[in-house]
Amino acid sequence: MVTPKDAADVLSALRLGWGLAELRGRNRPGGPTDEIEQMPDAVDHPLPLRIERGPTELRIEAQAVVAALARELHVDHRDDRASFGQALDDSAKLLDHTRARTASAALQRALALLETNDVANAVAALRSGQAAQCVVVKRRMAAVTAAKKALVEHRDDSRRAAEELQIDKGCLSGEAHGLAALDEVIQTLEQANNAAVGIEAIQQRQHAIATDAAKQWASLAELIWEFDAHVQDTLTAAAENQAVAYQLGRGLAETYWALDPDAVDGTASWTFLLGNDRCSELCRLIGRLTGYLNQYTGPAIAGSIEVWKNVVSTPAWLGNRTATAGALYKQIRRWFELLVLGQDPTTLVPPGAVMKDYRALRRSLRPFLPQLVGIAIGLAFLIALLILVSLGHGAAWLKTVSGIIGFGGLSIAGLTAALKNSAQALHKRWRQDAYTDLVARAVQTAPPAPKKSAVENAIRQRRLTVATPN
Repeated sequence: MVTPKDAADVLSALRLGWGLAELRGRNRPGGPTDEIEQMPDAVDHPLPLRIERGPTELRIEAQAVVAALARELHVDHRDDRASFGQALDDSAKLLDHTRARTASAALQRALALLETNDVANAVAALRSGQAAQCVVVKRRMAAVTAAKKALVEHRDDSRRAAEELQIDKGCLSGEAHGLAALDEVIQTLEQANNAAVGIEAIQQRQHAIATDAAKQWASLAELIWEFDAHVQDTLTAAAENQAVAYQLGRGLAETYWALDPDAVDGTASWTFLLGNDRCSELCRLIGRLTGYLNQYTGPAIAGSIEVWKNVVSTPAWLGNRTATAGALYKQIRRWFELLVLGQDPTTLVPPGAVMKDYRALRRSLRPFLPQLVGIAIGLAFLIALLILVSLGHGAAWLKTVSGIIGFGGLSIAGLTAALKNSAQALHKRWRQDAYTDLVARAVQTAPPAPKKSAVENAIRQRRLTVATPN
């Protein structure tokens, strides 16, 4: 297959859409997370693999990817020439510090201890968090000082320096509020020495932090929405295939990163993100990009999308929503590997899977059923004729009929085979479709189905297949 000239730009557009969905998911309150493997220690700053990076590191990585790809595709600047990538990074940074993660984690640990009436250890957890939060606040104060100095020194770019100063002041304010919350709860608990009073105090501070964070999230969410509209408008005007790739990447990633597993309806629900309308559109989008992909990638992904659509529409298959969300995360990782990293989907087919698939063998024999039947009948009567001749028994008419039917059956089978040779393209189409079904089963990561045939039946609902030359 000849690689299209704009393949690199189309891939970048797909990655941009994927990255924006991930960026939004990682910043969204209560949003999903990765399956993170904890490093055993932090001695001498060990270098982590991606699965070993923390949530903050992965959030920053997603923001960096979006900013870089936006510049590469020339969709970074708004009408006022301000950078979308920089604005997204600033807003996400401010949101993260408004949440005061260190202080919030200490409050949550103390709350869990107070619920077991362990006041002493709750105070100890709060004091430990207070010490760690003091370090965070000091770092934010140092950042504000550095930003003030930069504003004085970089007069040629005073606008950006002023923006950075405001962001750092906002981050300091958020972390300072977290430290104040810890101070207040510690004081309340030491005075009252009562678990119920402490629980109420913590819940009030948690609510205040969450309210501030919700306001900042609303600002970031609106900015992401504006950026998405800008990207879609710009790419559609410049190159339709890039716009399609952007929507495909974002749509596939959103099935997980925009999901709230417990939502019954709405844009964060299973039934919206993996409902019939969205799944049909995702399959159409990937069909338009088959010229940029491995011949089996598009149909196999379309098949796995059909599987997930059936999972969502079957309560018994959806099962435990949290566990199923974990399986969905593995699915989007596999989609990413196939679409962005270019992995050949046939490498996912287990060794010997073709020979073990008796259904594929049955379907492979079906097109040749007329020939097989004709040959079987012809051979049966020829054997009967030979037996009658060798034994010298049987009426003459019976020998004649056996000979005619035997030779006739073989002749008809030969004629049918000759006709079948003229339809090799159709046979090749079938073989490709059968193998695509096998690949699609290997690509999908859905939880075990209530019926063994459910996965296969879902995959056969796909409307995308491998291109076959005439």
